[in-house]
Order: sequence, then structure tokens, then C-alpha cells
Amino acid sequence: MKQYVNEVFHSNRNIIFISILLSCILAILNINGSSKKDVVTLFFATFLLINDMYLAIKDSKKSILLFLVSLPILVTARKFLQIDFFVFKISFESIYVTFLFVLNIKRVIFNIKHVFRCGSRNTFNFYILILTFIIFVYNANTYSVYFFKSMADTYIGVIVPIMFMLVSVSIFNKNDIKKIILSLIFSVDLSCLYGFIQIFKDGISISNINKNRAFLTFGYHNVNIFAGILVTVIPFTLEYILYKKNNKSEKIFLYSSFIIEMFALLVTFTRGAWLTAIIAVFLILISKKYKKFLIAMVVLGAILFKPTMSFILTRGNTLISFFQNESAIARIQSIYTDIRIIKDYPFGVGMSSFPEFYKEFAVRGYLMMPEEFRWKITAAHYMLEHAHNLILQIGVEFGIVALAIFILIIINRIKATISKYEENRMFFVSFIVYIVFSTLTGNEFNHKGVITGTLIIFLIMALIQVNNFEACHKA
Repeated sequence: MKQYVNEVFHSNRNIIFISILLSCILAILNINGSSKKDVVTLFFATFLLINDMYLAIKDSKKSILLFLVSLPILVTARKFLQIDFFVFKISFESIYVTFLFVLNIKRVIFNIKHVFRCGSRNTFNFYILILTFIIFVYNANTYSVYFFKSMADTYIGVIVPIMFMLVSVSIFNKNDIKKIILSLIFSVDLSCLYGFIQIFKDGISISNINKNRAFLTFGYHNVNIFAGILVTVIPFTLEYILYKKNNKSEKIFLYSSFIIEMFALLVTFTRGAWLTAIIAVFLILISKKYKKFLIAMVVLGAILFKPTMSFILTRGNTLISFFQNESAIARIQSIYTDIRIIKDYPFGVGMSSFPEFYKEFAVRGYLMMPEEFRWKITAAHYMLEHAHNLILQIGVEFGIVALAIFILIIINRIKATISKYEENRMFFVSFIVYIVFSTLTGNEFNHKGVITGTLIIFLIMALIQVNNFEACHKA
């Protein structure tokens, strides 16, 4: 190992020294007004970005693996680099993916031609759906109150993840999937550990969980974004523990990761994450190998269903009823409000325009709720910045047609996993969990520049295709 590190250092020492120098300069320029933690994060984000891009020239596969591991640091440093430039948004992630895509444009074109020439009907339809989705998303931006902002946010929230997906499909093969999955798991572990530092900064105790959980982000804008990423990746950890052959070091890593991820899941206090984690465990156990265990779990679940659901819905605080929970009621009101916006703007209001239109339609949405229900609830005292429901978010911002296309994309990918279920079980479960969480708690393609979850779900779409690859051999 030591010899390998020395070889890597000596063969790349020039770019390492240059990246350290540039990272130091950028960090020093941002010392004023920034905390030490933020400056250190900026240094490492810049260092990793430069090396990611340099490695992309030499070996795109290794570069993507490093990029996946770098995601928690890049997203934490986003406050230093989010610039709208015409119809583009510049961030650490968008710079890297755009650079990677340009480098691999010939491979991407070759892969698309391959799909149209001899790919399966399902894969062909997938590419057509993606193209059509892009067209209607951009069409919705013509109705935006902030046209150029919507265009820039669409670039980073829709186009960048799709470019990342296209490159991943073009350069990876089945033998690379394990490396990608382990990189994703490690990336999530890093976010978990950062969250533990946030919550236990005053010492490890139960009281600190209650005291600090309101400020818990795991490096993201809010804890729900991280929770969505966590439950999307948990099925991979479970799959490799329960079904895959691993060497000793991999077993230690996977079991350690599972413990870290489960504890992080508990301290998120996110209802949707708790529920979808249970769904993930149930789905991943559906096999002959764990038949008896699954039956026992179903019986236990039936017995504990009522208290478990009560605990989840109240986040463990039984003193607050569901009708007095502002967060829950705000999301119910959002459903009515979103439906009203979609009715008036069937082709969408443009990306990132949700907050403005929600302010205009919130009262009408509230009055749409049944009167007897309104009498029981405590209405939320704040306006929502997003729908807390990906399906409704797409319907509002991109329109009914784009929503229908996205649902077809979901069906297409699920259908692709079912064709060879045992080989694709972890992708199927991850996809289902992502959709359920996105509906219950909410996800966005782009939440104030945070696109990590979107990059991961589009990467999963790519891995489904890579794992099912059978037809003509790639060049």
C-alpha cells in the first residue's frame, strides 16, 4: 500500500503541488468573514475538484469514483461557488460533470448510436423519454417569473445529472459496479460522520441529540435532503451484506457502514426516512434465502404496526398529535395548493419558481381543504419553499406533460430491473425507496444548488442499464 501511494505521488506530484497551491490561495482569499471550518472545507473542495478533473483526462472511471467520494465535501463548500452565468449555474459539481461530459462526448455519442442500433426496446424508450422530458422542462421555463434563474437552475438540476448518467453508461461495465457502490456507501458514511460531529459537538449524550438536532444538516441545506440520500443508499449496504461475497476488509467496511447509517437514520428524526428504511429492509429480504426471517418480520410488524406508525408520525413525541403538527399539516396543505397551481398552469411555472407561486396560491389551497378538517388542525405559520413531494414539485414547476413523462421514466427503469430481478434487486429497492421518500417527505432536483441526490438517482438509472447490458459489445 505504501509503495502504491508513493508511486501515485511521484507520478502526479506536479498536479498535486499545483492543486495544493491553488487551493491555499483560494482559501486565503476567503478567510475574512468565513469560519475556520468553512475555509478548510473550501481548501479540500478545490483540491479535490482540480484532481478530479486532472484524473478525468487520464482515467475517467477512477475520476468518477473519486468524485462520488468527494460529494460530501463539494456540497458542504457550495456557499463559496454558486454563480448564475447566463443559462448556466456554476458550482463544484457542475464544473466537474460538464468537463467530464465534454471529455467523453465521443463515447456518449457512440453509446447512444449503439442503443438506437441494437439496444433493447425498453432502453430505446428510456432515451426517448429522457430527451422528451428535457424538452418539456425547458418549455416550462418560458412561464417562469425569473427566466434566466430558472434556466440556470435547470442546467444544474436536470442537465448536469443527465450528462453524468450518459457518461456513466458509456464508460462503466458490470465489473465496475461494485467499486461504484462501495464509493457511494463510503461517501454517505462521510456525511454521517460530519452529522455526528454537528450533533455531538458538545459531548456524546442523549441530551445533545435533542439540543442540536434542529441544526443538524449532515452538510446539506437541511436534514431531509441527507435523509433522502441515506435511504437511497442503504439498500446497497444491505444487499452487499446479505447477498454478496466479500473479503474480510470489505465485510468490516460494510458492517461498520451499516451501523453508522442506522444511527444516522435515527438521529435525522425524519418520518419519511424511518418509514422508507423499514420498506427497504422488507423488500431487500424478499428471497428464498431469508424466507423464514421475512415471515417473522411480517408477523412482528403486524403486531407492532400501530405503535410504530404512531411513533413515526409524531417523530417519537407522543405529546403532539398529528393535527397539531405544523410540519405535517403544511405538507397536506401543500397538496391542495399544488393541485390548484397545476390546474391554472398546466405547462408548469418554471424551475425554482415554486416559492413565488405558493405564496400566491397558499390561501386558496387552504380553503380547498374540507372545512371539518380545517377546524381540527393547527395551520402552519410559514410558507413552503418546495412541495415536499417530488411528484407535485415536478407537476408545479415542469407541468403535467413533464410529470407524465417522468412517471414513465420511473416505470421504464423499474421494468428494466424486474427483467433480471436478482441481479437488479438492490437497484429496484433503491429506486422504490427513493420514489416513496420523495412522495412522503420530498426531494428536489435542485435545492439551492444541492444536486447530490439527483446525481445519485440518475447514476442508479445508468447502473441499471450497465447491469443489463447484453447486446452489441462496446468499443
